[in-house]
Amino acid sequence: MSLTLVGVLFVAAALVASGLLAAAWRRDALAALAGVPLAAAGAGLASVGAARFGSTIREPAAGQEAAVLVMLVALGVVVLGVAVAGPLGGAAGDRPLEGAPPVGRPRGRRRR
Repeated sequence: MSLTLVGVLFVAAALVASGLLAAAWRRDALAALAGVPLAAAGAGLASVGAARFGSTIREPAAGQEAAVLVMLVALGVVVLGVAVAGPLGGAAGDRPLEGAPPVGRPRGRRRR
């Protein structure tokens, strides 16, 4: 059994889909960023597969160069997302915003 372009593209599509699902499924912004490198890995794999199996590309390293570029962009997106979401302290519902009224009933002992 040999690997073909179709097999590579199926695996790449599965990686992209699972990365997008992981990013969309999580409510926490930092956890959602975990799906970005997975989706970028799928895009890089598709680029490498197209360079490997494509007959019109003369330079064999073109796919690897594009994959490295895609992964660097994904790393930049994750770093930027962590820098923006870091001060929030996790999920949006963990801490109220400054000056916001308390939500729900107060915790502690109830007065009668």
